[in-house]
Amino acid sequence: MKLDLEFIKENKKAIRFLLVFAGLYLVLNTVYGFFIQHYYPTSDPFTKAVSLQVSWILSFFDPSVTVYPSGYSEYIAIANDRQNMIYVFEGCNGLNVLIVYISFLVAFKGPQRLLLQFTGMGIVGIHLLNLARVVLLYAVAFYFPEQLYFFHKYLFTGIIYTIVFALWYFWVRSVRNE
Repeated sequence: MKLDLEFIKENKKAIRFLLVFAGLYLVLNTVYGFFIQHYYPTSDPFTKAVSLQVSWILSFFDPSVTVYPSGYSEYIAIANDRQNMIYVFEGCNGLNVLIVYISFLVAFKGPQRLLLQFTGMGIVGIHLLNLARVVLLYAVAFYFPEQLYFFHKYLFTGIIYTIVFALWYFWVRSVRNE
């Protein structure tokens, strides 16, 4: 198979974007995997922090809500005085979404000042969005437990990634306008 140098020259920016995005995503995900594995079989500090923050938010609506970390498992139960409502795992802490988001920002090269602004705003925004997602999943588990899988797997995941795509859109527009 002959390498088409013309194709590479014409698509240099796109190829660079794909290589940087894939490379950074793989590196960050691998580091994240080792980080999670380091704490196995218990929960990592980020998942614990998200669980505590969600419990704090929920306590405004139901003071009996509390967090039950497991000393022998990677999940954390968030429950009220009546029953366990949801379990929070490492995938619920939002770090994977942040890895994808930041990998895109770095791969679609822009001014460093703008990169730092979008990274900071994205981290805060995605974290707050993720907290809202877990709080709402608790409410779904409480009021509509039979719908929890759909809301968790499809609806809220779709909403979060739609917002991430919107952030990427604004990033690309901002870079193009610089």
